Amino acid sequence: MHYIKETNHLNELCSKLNKSEFLSIDTEFIREKTYWPKLCLIQVFNGEEKIIIDPLAKDIDLKSFFEILNNKEIVKIFHSGRQDIEIFYNLTKKIPQNIYDTQIAAMVCGFGDSIGYENLVSQLLGKKIDKTSRLTNWSNRPLSKKQINYAISDVTHLFEIYPIIRDKIISNKRENWLKEEIKILISKKTYELNPNDSWKRLKYRNLSKNSIGVLIELSKWREIKAQKKDVPRGNVIRDDAIYELCSAQPKNIEDLNNLRSFNRKGGLRKEFAEEILLAIEKGKSIKKEKLPKIKPPKRLPMGISSKVSILKILLDNISEEYGVAQKLIANKNDLQELVLNDKADIKTLKGWRYKVFGKKAIDFKNGKISIKMKNDKVILEEEK
Repeated sequence: MHYIKETNHLNELCSKLNKSEFLSIDTEFIREKTYWPKLCLIQVFNGEEKIIIDPLAKDIDLKSFFEILNNKEIVKIFHSGRQDIEIFYNLTKKIPQNIYDTQIAAMVCGFGDSIGYENLVSQLLGKKIDKTSRLTNWSNRPLSKKQINYAISDVTHLFEIYPIIRDKIISNKRENWLKEEIKILISKKTYELNPNDSWKRLKYRNLSKNSIGVLIELSKWREIKAQKKDVPRGNVIRDDAIYELCSAQPKNIEDLNNLRSFNRKGGLRKEFAEEILLAIEKGKSIKKEKLPKIKPPKRLPMGISSKVSILKILLDNISEEYGVAQKLIANKNDLQELVLNDKADIKTLKGWRYKVFGKKAIDFKNGKISIKMKNDKVILEEEK
């Protein structure tokens, strides 16, 4: 096993890795006390060389490894790789090329919704992973032999899983299904954190029109502050405090001091008081015509729950028949939209999902097919 702490050693091994057909890759990181994830380890396996790269080593330059990530000729295998890719994107502003995610592939193959790595290793390889090092603080040095062995096992097993999963995808002719899902994973939009859009991640129910601008400016201010200080958003100001500020819209320090969220332990930090007041005033000054139009929550008609439940039976049946995770085909909101509108703009009515489920769901909804039990099996029959 190679534990790399020097640039020359890394460059030497990367020259070998550049000749690989595929590589399994994983990272260890921490982000409990930071906005940006702190990369602590990179694990790589090419079938021969077990490699652990220490990004925390003094003066190590990861350039040669980043070049491998951008090599389109090498397949880079991850399991649930969104956070790994986010780390590399934050460091290089580039999405790694030629990505294969075994969690997504497993969902396409019918291994259930968001199957965990340990579970997949158990099912496909019949092996167990020692989980005792999973909660390690990976920024501590030195790492124990047990911790290092745990870290490298994440990529050695992954290397074995890849050809099994890949062959299942190919034999089931689902390469395009997988490609469609991977598109989301490798989209820059998935990882770009624009402070101007940060308000969209908040649950702004029952928000008055006069509060929308305040919500936008407070969220934007918090995002910029958290990024600059490299602290979690909640360390700047919590979500519930933002909601209270949107409602109360304090005009001065005295008003702030009267707010429940400002005085409690872990509440608003007084060092930010002036900036918060400025953000509130800026939000209030935004002209109404320039504010985004927020659609009120949909009021679902009576009886929709039972219709969704019936469609869920059809979804269960299709998911079992095709051996693909339900979550990939449709979620509860998709089913609700489908009940309300045959032409709803949802993933379920597009691409491969429409072929395997969407069309059948519309036909069932419109009485063209029925669901029946026959010989202990759920079957679909065309209505005459």
